Amino acid sequence: MEPNNFKSLSDELKPREKMRRASSVRMVDDASLLAVMLKTGAHGCDVAELSRRLLKAFGSLPRLVRCDWRELGETIRGYNTTHPNERVLGIGPSKQLELAAAFELVRRGFEVTPEDVRAKVVDSTEVAVEVFRRSLAMDEEQENFLVLPLDAKNHPLCEPICVTKGTLDRSPIHSREVFKDAIRWSAHAVIVAHNHPSGDPEPSREDIEATKRLLEASRVVGIPLLDHIVLGKASFTSIREQGLAAF
Repeated sequence: MEPNNFKSLSDELKPREKMRRASSVRMVDDASLLAVMLKTGAHGCDVAELSRRLLKAFGSLPRLVRCDWRELGETIRGYNTTHPNERVLGIGPSKQLELAAAFELVRRGFEVTPEDVRAKVVDSTEVAVEVFRRSLAMDEEQENFLVLPLDAKNHPLCEPICVTKGTLDRSPIHSREVFKDAIRWSAHAVIVAHNHPSGDPEPSREDIEATKRLLEASRVVGIPLLDHIVLGKASFTSIREQGLAAF
């Protein structure tokens, strides 16, 4: 096994020096920030290389920081089995707990409270998308169908409610599930949304047909459906704004 040659690296390549020299911490790359958290590497794998391997093991920074300590261990073990020549070394149970605790503290610090959500005025598709995205994981791999009950002034009555969680590419939705929650919250109106794990926000034929069924049900129960939004990875489509159903 190769020795750890971290001390021979130039200052420009050392994570802590990168952070000290940067005009803003936001200018520091993900691997270097992770290396500062890890503090040390292992024999044959300096901390800079270890952080790169750890990011590779999880595929993305969002997926890494959403893990609890058990998933950290499981993913590292799986990665090491398939990558014997570039294993993630030196991250045992104690280090896994430390990382998971740090990730959880950050999540809690930026967590949106129900009070924050209810203070919003959902008066545009962009605001609705913002509210819905807060209820979805950045790397969500299943299709989720969400309903947002609104009061008479378009304030959310609660956080978006996930009424179905589907497979990789489909989340079957029934009108009774959507309007059951709307009635329970005495909603004046609702907006619904679902994500496409593929990242493409183009509504499918099934999406449009489901919207038409929801519109019919909304008229029966007397709770208007204001929009059905399809969420992609970085963009979205409003079925109402596209004129794909008769709102």
